[in-house]
Amino acid sequence: MRVFKFGKIIIESYKVLLGGVAIAIAAGHLLHTYSPRLTATVLMMVPLINGLGGNLGSLFGARLSSALHLGTIEPKLKGQETLQINLSALGILGGVIFIFAGGLLFGMNLIGGASLLASLKASFAFLIAGLILTVLIALIALTAAFASYTRGIDPDNVVIPIVTSTVDLLGITCLLITVHLLGV
Repeated sequence: MRVFKFGKIIIESYKVLLGGVAIAIAAGHLLHTYSPRLTATVLMMVPLINGLGGNLGSLFGARLSSALHLGTIEPKLKGQETLQINLSALGILGGVIFIFAGGLLFGMNLIGGASLLASLKASFAFLIAGLILTVLIALIALTAAFASYTRGIDPDNVVIPIVTSTVDLLGITCLLITVHLLGV
């Protein structure tokens, strides 16, 4: 049975957590920079996309870490059924959850007095941003898990903080891009 060492956990985790602070500040600055141009609907989407993205990333990152520890996957992309199953599950969950949340946003916008077209555009922007974010979550979690594991760093100590911090920045970025492109 594996023995956890207090010092190893602290040493491996603190750098990632401090980096997460810097990334969170960058995400907040990005949002602050664009907030005067954003509608209440778009601002309402920010915690939603970041929360859902963080949850998906944590779920996927934890599964990757466990699979690496158990030896059911290796730090490579090809020829691994367990990895493919987990990637497929992430894609399906991301699609379902962002469709569901987009539908709720659509309904809330209509109830709040937005036009049908404005509600559709906002919901579609959220959905597209969420789907793009889901792909980015897969790339970030895989990179963090494989890189840490191959360097002898316990992925349990670093993957989820890396994913959730990065998702905060990327969630806002994806949302701002899709909102801009669709004219929400």
